[in-house]
Amino acid sequence: MSRIAANELLKHAQEHNYAVGYFESWDLQSTLAMVRAAEHVKSPVMIGVCGTYIGEAKRRYRESLDVYYAMLSQIAEEAGVPVALLLNESDDEDMVIRAAEIGFDMVMFAPVFASDALPLQELTEIQKRIVNKAHAYGVAVEGEVGELPLFNSATGELHEGEDTDPEVCCRFVRETGIDAVAVAVGNCHLKEDGNVTIDYDALQTLARAIDIPLVLHGGTSIAHEDLSKAASMGVAKVNFGTGMKRAAIDAVKAYMAGHDVDQMDPNDILGRGAGKDMIVKEQEAVMAYVEEKIRALNGENKAF
Repeated sequence: MSRIAANELLKHAQEHNYAVGYFESWDLQSTLAMVRAAEHVKSPVMIGVCGTYIGEAKRRYRESLDVYYAMLSQIAEEAGVPVALLLNESDDEDMVIRAAEIGFDMVMFAPVFASDALPLQELTEIQKRIVNKAHAYGVAVEGEVGELPLFNSATGELHEGEDTDPEVCCRFVRETGIDAVAVAVGNCHLKEDGNVTIDYDALQTLARAIDIPLVLHGGTSIAHEDLSKAASMGVAKVNFGTGMKRAAIDAVKAYMAGHDVDQMDPNDILGRGAGKDMIVKEQEAVMAYVEEKIRALNGENKAF
């Protein structure tokens, strides 16, 4: 099996006591690495792109959602394990609807990096509109209740978040009709050291109260033992992005430190795909990272 519906994938994770890893692509090579890693450890996987990043007004060049979808969908179709596609954390309602129209398996509206949070009622109305349109295309919708802390690795500053309130979450799920909900229980966006403290009591309360799959964002911030425990407590998906990029950056740094690139054929460094190719080293670093996280999520050998 290759391409699979997001709801079917999350249901399988819940029934078999693991969490699906969502690994966020930034280019062709990173996407290939994520799927190859999942194939190697025989795990289902979710891949996709961050809508906020690709739609960022400050980008030097405009990006095409359709191009990203074409890349992701073809890789998913050729994969040897179940793969679902997610447009993650877009702050643009129109982009989210467009993603549903062109075929993403799951979409998510979330103004994560906005300076001011949307009032809950306004967010509820937006989610209702998205759910109505996405479900008409057979596309699942992920929502978010609560606000993850946001860490700035460049400055060391931490923007405080707000833990998910079970009553508010239950009401939001009921009113919007979303298919999965991301919750805040100590996890943190963009933090790299894996040293957050997960509030297991809060997570257990949410798992008992909410009747749709729970999701944790900020997977890079979570220690492996906490990932495994969260998966065993009913978390169906965990998102990763920052840590993979750090692994890729470190691989490039090591390559440049270990090779006299001025004395090498540029085609060996980029594009030939052999042992001296820098992109191969970058891919292998991402693959190692993804395999490690899948194992922590109890996802190894869960392909079906």
